Amino acid sequence: GDKQAIIHAVSHESRRDVAQAQQVGDKSSEIPVVRGLLKDTGLDAKKVSLDAHHCNPETMTQVDQKGGFYLIQAKENQPKLLQKCRDLVKLKPLAETIGTELAHGRITTRQAVLYDFPVSEIDKRWNESGLKTLIVIRRTSFEKSTKKSSDEFSFYLSNYQEKTEQKTVEILVNTIRNHWSVESNNWQLDVTFNEDRVRVKQGNQAQIMGKLRCFAMNLLRESTPKIQNFQACIERFIDSPETLISTLRQVNFL
Repeated sequence: GDKQAIIHAVSHESRRDVAQAQQVGDKSSEIPVVRGLLKDTGLDAKKVSLDAHHCNPETMTQVDQKGGFYLIQAKENQPKLLQKCRDLVKLKPLAETIGTELAHGRITTRQAVLYDFPVSEIDKRWNESGLKTLIVIRRTSFEKSTKKSSDEFSFYLSNYQEKTEQKTVEILVNTIRNHWSVESNNWQLDVTFNEDRVRVKQGNQAQIMGKLRCFAMNLLRESTPKIQNFQACIERFIDSPETLISTLRQVNFL
């Protein structure tokens, strides 16, 4: 009856797992588990991106004091902080960048704007977090088939700064895009590996199976660096076990 999960640390470049930690409990128990994972692996001294669930002064201070850099989305779980982000949008930005792409029948424009974040103007519990910058992403989309459009804003906080504001916004925007790509790993686990519907009965079987699914994804990414369709790849292995054996030998698993 315990809620079990695996916490993943995933490389932006390869999108492969580099570390994992076990979690037992509800969603709130993920926060201290992630802090422990960052500490035990030394990732709190590196560059890390985290989702909004981890937007809290303790986690951000831990990374900053270890000499690392964080990028974390701000959402409704920190209402006063989020309101401050919205207020800063009214000010003159330090730098910005914009890009447009056409994919899957959708035209998407992303505008990223950089602001200084005056940490002294919010609750003092954030004073040691090293928070310096706010990135505001405005994403507008137009569906060519339905003629429907959307316009949404998202807010990201960081203790990272380059020598120039323009360089800072470009690097952080690239990091945000890479974080979105990493999030697709969760989609693969849910859809391709049907993770949420797999039921187990005893002990830590859920965590063991979670690790095996991630290990399988790592093997597939290692053998096929630009893989897009995991389902087709797995089905090919089912139809041709020889192909699976060849792939495993290719990555020195066999």
